[in-house]
Amino acid sequence: MSVHARLGIAVIVVSLIGGVLALVARSRPDLIPTVRVFVRLCAATAGVEAVIGLIMLATGQRPAEAIHFFYGAATVVPIPAAELLARRVRPRDEMLYLLAGAAAMVLFGIRAVTTGNS
Repeated sequence: MSVHARLGIAVIVVSLIGGVLALVARSRPDLIPTVRVFVRLCAATAGVEAVIGLIMLATGQRPAEAIHFFYGAATVVPIPAAELLARRVRPRDEMLYLLAGAAAMVLFGIRAVTTGNS
C-alpha cells in the first residue's frame, strides 16, 4: 500500500474524529477552540494528500478510475468551505458547519480511496 493510499485512510479517520468532536462541542463549548484547530488539521492532512497525489500524477502514476481526480479534489474543499460559511454564526452553530464539512470530507475521502487503487 502506497503512502498516498495510507494517508487517504488517515484523512478519513482524522475527519471522522473531527466530526465527532464538533458534535460533542455543541454541548461542551469549552471544546470549541480545540475543534477549530483539529478541523484545520483535517484540512491540512487532505491538502498534503492532494499534493502527494499531484506528485504521483506528475511522475506518470494514474488512479484506477479517472473519477478519483474529482473525489480527491473534493476531499480538500469541505472544511475550508465550512469555515468560510460559519464566520458569521454563533460558535455553537459553527460546530454544525464544521460537522457537515468533516462529514463531507469523510464521504469524499471514502470515494477517493475506493477509486484510486489500481
